[in-house]
Amino acid sequence: MGCDKAEEQQEVNPFAASQSKNFGTDPSSCEIIEFEEDTPVETSHGTVTTVYSQNTPVRVSAHYRMFQDRYFRQNTALLFDTSAPDRRNQDFKTPSPAAIRPMGNVLTVGRSNSKFASLYDRGSSIELDFSAMGSITLKGLHVLDITEDEADSRLELLDKEGEVIKTMPLPVTGAYGATRLRVDTPGVAKLRVVFGNENSRSGGGAIDVIEFCRD
Repeated sequence: MGCDKAEEQQEVNPFAASQSKNFGTDPSSCEIIEFEEDTPVETSHGTVTTVYSQNTPVRVSAHYRMFQDRYFRQNTALLFDTSAPDRRNQDFKTPSPAAIRPMGNVLTVGRSNSKFASLYDRGSSIELDFSAMGSITLKGLHVLDITEDEADSRLELLDKEGEVIKTMPLPVTGAYGATRLRVDTPGVAKLRVVFGNENSRSGGGAIDVIEFCRD
């Protein structure tokens, strides 16, 4: 009886652990970076510096915007757990009506202590450096928490020489929402996400589920 009930629950739950990992992704993606417990991550002073995909390092950095297009030098990349948000950020939870995919840990910008995360919403950027792989074809990524007043947020893709080869606007997800951004661009050595207009002191968000193949 217990086994039958467990099987029935698994059938009706579309986001069972074994199924949710690749939900909403391109099946042709060769590698997917998520920021869960089984993903090797390096940190320094509480900030994320490196994530590994198939034993290859991807360097991570994030920075506050101080004014216009000037950024704070110190890395402030933060993993935030949307499956168990703290009291200060309890609305940033997945799955939810605005984000049907359970995202778990997402990469954002801010600071944390033992109890609360301080998510920065006054303009920021996140960079992922894939140069240890040479270059990649970026298939897509999930974007979270982009509101209408942050519609100037964008994705920049850079090649090995540091030149921007493609720029795309981030989709407006609504508060605490999530959606997949299709990219399908080869020759990417680094991606940069800019939250908010660089001439303003507003903008925040998060990314997750980085899908790619090595070139």
